[in-house]
Amino acid sequence: MTELSPNVDSKLSTSIIQQLQRKRICTVIQFISKDNEKLVTCTGLPLKDILEIKRNIMQKYGGIMKSASDLFKIEQNNIIPTNLLSLDDILKGGLYPGQIYEICGASSSGKTQLCLTIANNVALESKNIVRYIDTKRDFSGSRIEQILFKKNYNKQVIDEVMNRIKVCCIYKLDQLFKILRLLTVSLKEEKAEYRTRIIIIDSLPAIIFKFSQSHETTVALNHIANMCHFIANEFQLSIVTVNLVTQWNTNAEGSTNTNRSENYNEVTPALGKYWSHVPNTRLLMEKIGIESRKISVWKSFQLAPNVACTLSINDCGISCS
Repeated sequence: MTELSPNVDSKLSTSIIQQLQRKRICTVIQFISKDNEKLVTCTGLPLKDILEIKRNIMQKYGGIMKSASDLFKIEQNNIIPTNLLSLDDILKGGLYPGQIYEICGASSSGKTQLCLTIANNVALESKNIVRYIDTKRDFSGSRIEQILFKKNYNKQVIDEVMNRIKVCCIYKLDQLFKILRLLTVSLKEEKAEYRTRIIIIDSLPAIIFKFSQSHETTVALNHIANMCHFIANEFQLSIVTVNLVTQWNTNAEGSTNTNRSENYNEVTPALGKYWSHVPNTRLLMEKIGIESRKISVWKSFQLAPNVACTLSINDCGISCS
């Protein structure tokens, strides 16, 4: 909160500021909120000067009013395409700024390969930076290079793309908190023409499941959720997290049944009920063949549920079928 000083307005001399402080009027907000006649009495300034000071404060420190159509245009201009056309179609153009996306799937379903492909495709744009937080310690720079090489990019382009993907490997949950806090500082220093567009966290269960008590887990997830929402909204970027799924075969009464024809599959996100409401959009990734992968909208505040597309996984990473 900005304190009153001669820098706020030249009419606010040191003696006048001291008089205001004695009346517990110390900040620009308190000055704006105070009745004009009381300010005249307190400062000895004429009414026209009080009104002019308030007008200058509003121009210097007040927010810029934007219409709904202006905000919509800003959002549309900042959508980050994954350049996987079928995936962008179900996402209505790509990844939206200020949103948290979650990729869920069983082990070996291709979640990391999808993250690497998205990182590659976003970083191909010279103005984009990708922040990749690796909690499994299995990020492969050679895989990034292979994907680009198979797409016939030359060495210079490959080097530039790899330089724009900033990788950080972490081992503990407190390291994730530290990295997110440091990002809030470094993101403020970025210039509009060359800035971070997405942050990928691959994956959360790898460090969350080290907690043994459910209360500690909930507190940690709440802290991560608050930090991710703040970063996504404050810096108008997208955050992509990776989550596992648990799958249970049960009959309609909830008891285990060895007869598969009478069983149904119940798939749930591994991070539990609290986290289920954190992502704005949750995608489910399923293996439907050696190379084919089905991606469907599991839950979303802005997308139709159960809309799906089919992608392929190969030497070029993830590609449209």
